[in-house]
Amino acid sequence: MIYDITDDNLRNAVSEVCKNFGLSRIQKSAFLGDLVSSARKELKAKLQRTLGEAEGNIQIFVLCNACIALREIIGKYVVPPEKGIVIV
Repeated sequence: MIYDITDDNLRNAVSEVCKNFGLSRIQKSAFLGDLVSSARKELKAKLQRTLGEAEGNIQIFVLCNACIALREIIGKYVVPPEKGIVIV
């Protein structure tokens, strides 16, 4: 799931929805996770309500396990730190 939202509060709200569904942040505006169809539909509905008529877009991609296995990461993979969390 990726998104492009300029409003900080709205962007944070979308991020929280993703985390509440158990998705993992893989980049600043990208989350990855394994959801059954019903959970994906619920996520989509929640994100639609969260975004409302605001400017921005959210894209959900359904990938098979074989496609995920073919993912290649170039460069150092660093999970962006969450605000308010300190890792020691």
